[in-house]
Amino acid sequence: MRLKHLFPNLNKELKEKKIRGISEDSRITGYGDLFFVKERKNFDIFSVLNKIEDKVVAFVSEEKNKEKLKKIISKKPIIFVKNIEEDFCRVVDRFYRFNKDDFKFIGVTGTNGKTTVTSLIYHLLKKIKKECALLGTVKYILGDEAVKANYTTPDYLILRKIFKRIKDKGIKYVVMEVSSYAIDQQRIKGIDFLGCVFTNLSRDHLDYHKTMKNYFETKKKLFTLNPPAFSLINIDDRYGCKIFKEVKNVFSYGIKNNAHFKAKKIKCLKEKSQFLFIYKNDSYLVDTPLLGKYNILNVLASVSILFLLGFPLKKLTEGVASFKGVEGRLEKVYPDIFIDYAHTPDALRNVLLTLREIGYQKIICVFGCGGERDQGKRKIMGKVASIYADFSFVTSDNPRNEDPLKICKEVEKGFLKKNYSRIIDRKKAIKEAIKLKNKMESCCVIIAGKGHEEYQIIANKRIPFNDKKIVKEITRK
Repeated sequence: MRLKHLFPNLNKELKEKKIRGISEDSRITGYGDLFFVKERKNFDIFSVLNKIEDKVVAFVSEEKNKEKLKKIISKKPIIFVKNIEEDFCRVVDRFYRFNKDDFKFIGVTGTNGKTTVTSLIYHLLKKIKKECALLGTVKYILGDEAVKANYTTPDYLILRKIFKRIKDKGIKYVVMEVSSYAIDQQRIKGIDFLGCVFTNLSRDHLDYHKTMKNYFETKKKLFTLNPPAFSLINIDDRYGCKIFKEVKNVFSYGIKNNAHFKAKKIKCLKEKSQFLFIYKNDSYLVDTPLLGKYNILNVLASVSILFLLGFPLKKLTEGVASFKGVEGRLEKVYPDIFIDYAHTPDALRNVLLTLREIGYQKIICVFGCGGERDQGKRKIMGKVASIYADFSFVTSDNPRNEDPLKICKEVEKGFLKKNYSRIIDRKKAIKEAIKLKNKMESCCVIIAGKGHEEYQIIANKRIPFNDKKIVKEITRK
């Protein structure tokens, strides 16, 4: 594309220059890109511009940076604009030919459950022969290709690149996890959702949002700033009740409260869950391999939103049985050994309660807390494990640049009794947990925190590490 199609008021020579792509990140800038100079917190973007000058066709920057840039850039033209964010979005949309009317967007937000709900929605759409794409924490599925996810919700530019690929494949339905970061950073700007789900809210990301009030208000924006055609809210959750009262065109789901979509006659077993899906005067028996009441809520959300989009309840409820779950979400990796992504107090509590609910008499928990993240949750996580597990191994989980011993000690402050052991080496902790399990009847091990992840973040490096692979290695011996 030539620059004149993006900036019509350029001089004649500049108008005819061709660009091959758009970039705002110097680390992934390609030859022939148009580079937007966007200032960032904790990073001096001006310090790297001379390193990419030979690659780019031109730079785009705000007028206030004119004098500064003239001292740095000598070979390539600079296009000055008044508002870099507005022009960036406009140019990106034009270059990647984004038209929101080409897609049917479904969004899911909440602290826990996003990945399971979006994955089940994707599964059910496929069952009823609707081509769809999935963008979530574990992976992005774009038709016949699957890509490992870097972020729960990609940034604005990457989303437009993804949408172009989806459009080229003729896919209409796009199911998205929507993180609080994405809402706050306006990554989803320009997307009109047909329907959005709110799963729940509990403590997470307070290193970013600082307070639960800020976290809640950010999540709520998905339903209020650019409201979807309709909203589906979990009213068993206290924050869900608040949103339900404030938004229009809203429907509810739940187990405990009198919701539009309800689950009754629930049976939670070791191999499956069963319940009656009730809407008005209709009821459907649902069998699902997903375990526990919190997963029944996830099934309710997935089926209900697709029903609200016009699909028949009978087919949807029948389709649930063939959904085997999501990698790293209460996944049984060996008899009586599970892994789960639970890294918040509420998620850990739900998993431990579920294992008790389905019949385990003894539960051994292996978990830790991430470094350089919300430190306030560490003690709470310890308390949860102390109450709901019989014994815990406190270990490392992405310590980053913090001392893992310090993190473990902060977790241990929450324990109400000495029903834990500290083993900083995560592999050794898993091994000891399995050894202990083998000495007891009706006992399981839950390895929490990492789920699908294939690395440990130590200092600034990602060291290969996968809980499932470790379990298989230990149990083979």
